[in-house]
Amino acid sequence: MPSGAGTGACTSNFFSMTVYSRSGEEGRTIVRSIIDKYIQNRFFNKLLLLYSAIIIVTVGILIYIIVTNITGLLREQAITYNEQVLQLVGDHFHNQNKRLKKMMTDLYIKNGFDKTDTIYDAFEALSAGGTAPNSPPSTMSDQRERAAYINRYMLDTALPNDPDILEMVMTNRAFDYEISTTRYTSGIKLGNYFEDIRQFLRNKDSSRINSRKTYFLPAFTASNNGNSVNLYGIYDYIRTPDNPADYSGYMILTYDTDSFQRAYEPYRKYFIGTLLVMTPEGDVIYDSSGRYYKEPFPYWDQVQNPSSSVVIDSKRSIVNVNKDDQYGFITVGIIPINELNKGVTFINRMVLLAAFGCILIIIVLTVLSTNRFSNRLKDVLHMIKDIQKGNLSAKTVKGPNDEVGLIAQNLNLMSQRLDEYIKREFVLELRRKDSELKQKTAELYALQSQINPHFLYNTLEAIRMKALSSRDTETGRMIKILAKLFRSSIKDEMIVTVQEEMNYCQSLLELYYIRFQGRLDVVFDVDGDILEFAVFRHMLQPIIENSIAHGIDLSKENNVITIQGRKVGGFIVIAVSDNGQGIDPQRLAAITGQLKQPRTYGSGHIGLQNVESRIKLIFGDNCGIGIRSEKGKGTEVIVTILAKSKEELRDDVQGSDRG
Repeated sequence: MPSGAGTGACTSNFFSMTVYSRSGEEGRTIVRSIIDKYIQNRFFNKLLLLYSAIIIVTVGILIYIIVTNITGLLREQAITYNEQVLQLVGDHFHNQNKRLKKMMTDLYIKNGFDKTDTIYDAFEALSAGGTAPNSPPSTMSDQRERAAYINRYMLDTALPNDPDILEMVMTNRAFDYEISTTRYTSGIKLGNYFEDIRQFLRNKDSSRINSRKTYFLPAFTASNNGNSVNLYGIYDYIRTPDNPADYSGYMILTYDTDSFQRAYEPYRKYFIGTLLVMTPEGDVIYDSSGRYYKEPFPYWDQVQNPSSSVVIDSKRSIVNVNKDDQYGFITVGIIPINELNKGVTFINRMVLLAAFGCILIIIVLTVLSTNRFSNRLKDVLHMIKDIQKGNLSAKTVKGPNDEVGLIAQNLNLMSQRLDEYIKREFVLELRRKDSELKQKTAELYALQSQINPHFLYNTLEAIRMKALSSRDTETGRMIKILAKLFRSSIKDEMIVTVQEEMNYCQSLLELYYIRFQGRLDVVFDVDGDILEFAVFRHMLQPIIENSIAHGIDLSKENNVITIQGRKVGGFIVIAVSDNGQGIDPQRLAAITGQLKQPRTYGSGHIGLQNVESRIKLIFGDNCGIGIRSEKGKGTEVIVTILAKSKEELRDDVQGSDRG
């Protein structure tokens, strides 16, 4: 080849390679730019890709599991239905053989027309053209009566035992005499097919008539009013009583193959494949497909060793085989795997289409919701940029009250408040100074309120000493109790034990006892195991004061205040009761309603509502005050609090104060 031509070819190839290289590089550059523009720097697009991948992988796994389980389930279901059909058909054919044996037994035990000989004797006399051996001579009328009796036996006794019998025949060994009957007056006639039966029986080896219980006529064709139908038969030898190895004729039952279909009709729509009933030699008695009649079954060797993978008619098939041990026939179920997979393939296709549709809908909805969410975030970002530029009047479009909506609302509120803050900076500064001044004033008042009780306590103590010096012991005792109560009131600690609260209540009630000059009795019934639990200070004081104010009748001598305390589960229950006049139902309902109303309490407010508010604040909404009262029988105020130690309750109160 000339050198010039070779150089041109090399140049052309080099140019093509260069073009391809540049094209590939440009393609990769375009892909990278698309990734950077639409994925790398886009959070929602990356999130969308991640969600899509998760959805596809998850749905793919679910599809695999569903398809695998459906395939296995349908396979097992088809095999199960096949086995059930085999069992039904086998039982059906078994019962037909069983009924034949029953009819054979009746030949030798049922009496004949004259009540002396049996049906067998009557048949022997007819088939011999005269009388049976050892029987008296018979007339022509006797013969007719014998024939009529046998026919009635066949028609009235034998045929009703098996509704599927098409025709029943009794024939002698030479086939020159037979008696037959059928339940179909216009049905198949014996002459249509009996010559085929004769030929079949002549060809059979009758040397071992006792090798089986019954024998079978493989399927054959007969005409029925111009139509051909498939029939089969069961027969047995009519043996001589004196020598069971010898026989004098045959009893034959013929059936339409449709009787097998009727046997498994409820399962027919679920049945897949081919059902066969065969003789022990492999001749076909029934074939649901109709392909193997009139010839030995060509796959007899394969069904002798059934397997889940047998090739029949060039199709990979599953074969089930049942053999009747009593009569020897075989039922075979053949399930082509491709037919089994038809239903599976259809279901799998529907599952895949449904899954694909679901994935598509989910992705489309995800894209739409993501775009909507992204656009709302873009509005928020634009507002943030405007605020960065100093435009505090920027506002976002109001949307749903979700997370993005809350962010937008808070940004609007923030910019509004920031704008107000800048405009009112000096006013706010004055307010802060004024607030500091008021705080200092409050601290001063608090200090003064703490000094005054100390001064009052010291003054009361001086008065008590003066009363004692004057030998006024009762006045001194009252002053001492009152001073004790004041000392308890000026303590800083808000949380006390039940024991400390009971001591305070005892001192308070002792003061009232002296005041009422013994007309008030006090009963304390408090379990010792609750004394170390915690309450807030003076929790029971307003309740006791209400009981004394409204439950004590100074005109009576038997006024009783009872304080009980118990631990019930995780709660402490303290009840303060009196034996006063009680509360009207209307008034009680009004008080109960007031207790349910939310109220902010202060240090200067006392009363049941104050106690209720403090209990719920410290112990929670499942605690509080309950009131039970009956007119003329007194009132009981029940306080329920959580059973907590002093340290636990102090930590809870401090934690709530910090919150």
